[in-house]
Amino acid sequence: MNEREHDETSEPAPTGRDGHQNGHQDAGRDADAGTEAADEDARDEQPVTPQLTPAQSRRLSQPMVGILLSVLVTVGAVAVLMLMNPSPDPEPFTPDEDVEAAAGPVADVAGFAPVVPQVPDDWTANYARWKGGEEVPHWEAGYTTSETDFVGFAQTDAANPTWIAQEVDQAPEAGTTTLEGMELTIRRDEDADREHFVLDAAENTVDGTTVVISGDADDAEFDAALRAILAGLGEGPAADGSPSAP
Repeated sequence: MNEREHDETSEPAPTGRDGHQNGHQDAGRDADAGTEAADEDARDEQPVTPQLTPAQSRRLSQPMVGILLSVLVTVGAVAVLMLMNPSPDPEPFTPDEDVEAAAGPVADVAGFAPVVPQVPDDWTANYARWKGGEEVPHWEAGYTTSETDFVGFAQTDAANPTWIAQEVDQAPEAGTTTLEGMELTIRRDEDADREHFVLDAAENTVDGTTVVISGDADDAEFDAALRAILAGLGEGPAADGSPSAP
């Protein structure tokens, strides 16, 4: 009795071809489910492209329009400035003061005849002026030589040791030299590329002024400057601006 009941209630396990078919069906369903899940994950990972309304597109384009307008205005302003300020002349300006003309009015106030040296024609005068507002009023001029070196001088009838020291940049004495029958003291600082020649009033047998000649020119140019300046002592400019005879 018990054995019969057991046989009737128990369901036999699938065997053979039917069992294999059922197994394949279950595996297929699992594979399909996995594919669908992967597709859903892929769709979730894809970026979503925002869709803008026409009004939003216009608002976004407005800043770009403003930037372009600003660039155009800036370029226009630069162009106007360039037109108003043309490129500089490729030939640089070289100062060439008229020493004779500048010395004209000085002769009336200085109390002595200002030197107007006849330097070589290819030298240019950087400055020529009367320094009447200083403690020691003096007449001075400076030149650029043909070798683009510098030679200048200062002349006064009221010199003192302090003024001379300032004019020679405190350079110590380094000897003497004699030109045109007058003795000049050489002042030189070995650390500076400049030399000074001082004609003291006591040594000036022409007009009694003190003259300090300074520069960094070579020996030949310095000698030409010294001779031109000493030769111009006591002459001064004529009424037409040219040096007059003593």
